[in-house]
Amino acid sequence: MSTLPWGYHLSAEQTSRNKPVPAASQGTNVTCSYRRWPINRPQGGGHERAGGNAHYLIECSDGFRDIAWNASGDHIWVRPDTSPGANAEKLARRAYKLIQITPPSVSTAPPRGRDGLVGLPHWFWLADGQWVAKSKRVRAGTVWAKATATPQQMTIDTGDGETLTCNGPGAAYDLARPPERQKTTCSHLYERPAHAYRVTVSVTWGGSWRGSGGTGGTLPPITRSITFPVRIVEAQALVVRR
Repeated sequence: MSTLPWGYHLSAEQTSRNKPVPAASQGTNVTCSYRRWPINRPQGGGHERAGGNAHYLIECSDGFRDIAWNASGDHIWVRPDTSPGANAEKLARRAYKLIQITPPSVSTAPPRGRDGLVGLPHWFWLADGQWVAKSKRVRAGTVWAKATATPQQMTIDTGDGETLTCNGPGAAYDLARPPERQKTTCSHLYERPAHAYRVTVSVTWGGSWRGSGGTGGTLPPITRSITFPVRIVEAQALVVRR
């Protein structure tokens, strides 16, 4: 059985009515199955061969669906949700799931594990190489799609009821430079001491895709988070009597 012109060549042995049968898709990693499919009238603007019910619904792991006539090679042009755009979008969603997006690796100043001070800015930033787009490309026959995840925003729940939003990975604190010569949009002033504020840093990634036939669009955002404690203490003043 052939589903040309879409590039799938299927072979399988006959079985009982309406029972799905595994089939091989030659030259690809796509797996397919087919089953008898009753058609009583033309659908989707196509045609029906008279005098029988030998139509088959073909379904493949890449989202391909087609109703075919298993006789002389005639085809019924009924392909629900399988226009080139729809197929490419399905491939894009599959590629999007393959992109490895891990929780952020966050540095702080003072460093994590050391005490911060009330009234002094506590810095947050991402390790090098994290604020970069990631992509995956998937192909099935002549249909292809490329999905891309791009970091868009870092949000910090500081643990004391405040939320800090950064439109970037933050700036690393440089111990070799004086504090007054350094700036960041990702710092927070804690006003009260606490043994362990629960800080949650979340990075949101925006999704997009493009594919064969000039198709493309957006994909749902992805958010990854990490939570860690931050200890804040008060600096003790030293009074000297003279």
